[in-house]
Amino acid sequence: MIPNLTKDMIDIMQQLRKRLRSEFGVELKLSQPDIVQNILALVSKSHDQRTLLLFADLEDMMGIELRVRTEPAEEAQTSAKRVYRGQVIPDVASESAAADNRPKRIYRGQVVA
Repeated sequence: MIPNLTKDMIDIMQQLRKRLRSEFGVELKLSQPDIVQNILALVSKSHDQRTLLLFADLEDMMGIELRVRTEPAEEAQTSAKRVYRGQVIPDVASESAAADNRPKRIYRGQVVA
């Protein structure tokens, strides 16, 4: 049971309820006594960034931390790999280093390709 919900908290819970219903097809009612735990279970399965941010805002407003935060270094490692059609593509920095080895061509004071 959650005592003393403010209007902002209820608004965020409404947005989360709508987003989770569209993503998972689950009907959540704000009158349920364990609504926050149900939202937490669904948010942990969600891949939608906006849903995760809304839940983080709800946690901040409630003043509690319901889920364990991952370290930013782990998130950076997972997002560093870029995938295109199932293939991991190299970083842009390695391509730009190869481009620097070519001589620069200048035409009328401007560098051209």
